[in-house]
Amino acid sequence: MDLLALLNEKVFLGQEFLTWLWYCSEEEPSLELPDGRQVEILLGDRLVLGPIMGQEGARVTVRGREVSLAEARQALRRGKLVEGLRLGLIIDGEEFWLGLNAAELAIGGLKTPASAPAEGGPEGLDGLVLERVALVEMAVRALEGLLLTFLRGRLADETGGELWSRLMAWAQGQGGEA
Repeated sequence: MDLLALLNEKVFLGQEFLTWLWYCSEEEPSLELPDGRQVEILLGDRLVLGPIMGQEGARVTVRGREVSLAEARQALRRGKLVEGLRLGLIIDGEEFWLGLNAAELAIGGLKTPASAPAEGGPEGLDGLVLERVALVEMAVRALEGLLLTFLRGRLADETGGELWSRLMAWAQGQGGEA
C-alpha cells in the first residue's frame, strides 16, 4: 500500500489523538510517558473541532484563554472531534507550547522555554544552539510518548479498549458549563 493512501486511511487517529489530549488536559493532566518521565498537559488558547474525517459538516473554532468551551463541548457531544489545538506540555519543570494539526500530526509554532543569553563569543552561541536543539527534541519525544500511550490504549482491541470507552463517556458527559 502506498504511504499516502495509508495516511489518508488512518487520518482519523489524528483527530482521536487530539481529542484524547483535550480529555487528558481535563481528566488526567499528568501522565507518565513510556520512558518514565512525567508530562503535564495543558489546553491552550485554540481549539478547532470538525466532523470525523470523510464526513461533511461545519467546524467550530474556540480562541482565547478566557473563552468558554461550551460551544466546543456541544460540538464534541454532537460527534465532532478535534482537528487542531494549541497545547502546553510541562516536562521536567520546563513549559512548552505548540500547535498540533490532526491531519498530519504536524507540530506548528513550538515555543520552548527561554534559554540563557549566549556568552563567550562563538562558543557561547554554539552552546545556545545545542540547548535549543535539546529543548526541541525534548518536546518532540514527549509528544511521541503521548502518541504511543494513546495508540497502545486505543488499539488494545477492535473497540478501542478502556481508553475509548472513557473518552466517549467523557465526551457525552460534557455539559454546557464553561
